Amino acid sequence: MSKYHLEHAKYSKWLKSHTFENCKLDRKEYGHFIADYISGEKDGFVLNINGAWGSGKTEFLKRLYTLFINKRTPTIYINAWESDFSKDPLTVVTSELLEQLSLFNENIGEDLKTVKSLLGRVIKGSFYGAAGFTTHKLLGDATIGSDLAKELLNDESSIKFIDELKGSYLVQTSAISEIRIQLGQLAEVLGNTREAQLPVIVLVDELDRCRPDYAIEMLEVIKHFFHTKNFVFIIATDTKQLSNSMNAVYGNKFDSIKYLRRFFDREATLPKPDIEHYLDIKNFSLEEANSSPNITIAPGLVTDNAQTLQKYVSYFIRAYDLEIRDLDQILAKLESCLRSIISTGERDKSPQLIDFLCC
Repeated sequence: MSKYHLEHAKYSKWLKSHTFENCKLDRKEYGHFIADYISGEKDGFVLNINGAWGSGKTEFLKRLYTLFINKRTPTIYINAWESDFSKDPLTVVTSELLEQLSLFNENIGEDLKTVKSLLGRVIKGSFYGAAGFTTHKLLGDATIGSDLAKELLNDESSIKFIDELKGSYLVQTSAISEIRIQLGQLAEVLGNTREAQLPVIVLVDELDRCRPDYAIEMLEVIKHFFHTKNFVFIIATDTKQLSNSMNAVYGNKFDSIKYLRRFFDREATLPKPDIEHYLDIKNFSLEEANSSPNITIAPGLVTDNAQTLQKYVSYFIRAYDLEIRDLDQILAKLESCLRSIISTGERDKSPQLIDFLCC
């Protein structure tokens, strides 16, 4: 039986740096719930994890990656935004899937050969389709004379091209249906001969940061090509933001929320983080300011009571419905202000008053 190499996974560095044991947002229980929730999905499944911008979706997915890899579950992570410059999501998903599966599975090359060949046919066909689309656009261009357009269409080479395009389309559609079968069989090979725990998990991150047209194409690729037996896709999005982006492109009358639902079998909402737990781990303190003879802190925090400080901050975060990324920015700005105030007091020997709530 071939060995399953955890240490060869593309993001093996996360296995130590990103676990639910060191999760600052205290989402361990929810992470295990998601893992158990999708463990029985064997017939193709797409889960949307919905979370607002800055709510910690990426950190959550990285920890899911670690959790699944340690369970001996073949897991792929794709940052959609990093490939946003590309015009072909199919190539992106295909490359990541094949590369990452081969990395932590010994001698899997032969099993991937058929899938590579089929996907190659589809990608080749998409280039023909793009060429056909370009021709259509050129023929509609007012700068090209109608006589020239007719000549292009009547030319034997053009007729040959149309025949090739037609043939490529038939090959492509046949390959698509076969891809699903082969991917399902590949997953079974991983489970039967390589000690892997199915289903194969594909984590897709940062989709809501992509161009709306690219995001839609990515979802189409996942649904049409890879929605197959023994594969589960977990896609993290700010669903509201993604739908707003689509409306900006397709108009306010476009029902983007309903449209997005056609791509997802189910939706889960990332729970709000435990602010007090997060602040406790961040270990934010006014101790340095309190120890300075030129600094006076108001109101009521002169003893630097950590619980009192956390209480003020947590009230503020909840009152304005802020996310973790907002909190990080606020604490970073506050620390910068404190350093400046302390430095000024020491340099000028002048009294400094800090109103924490105003900061």
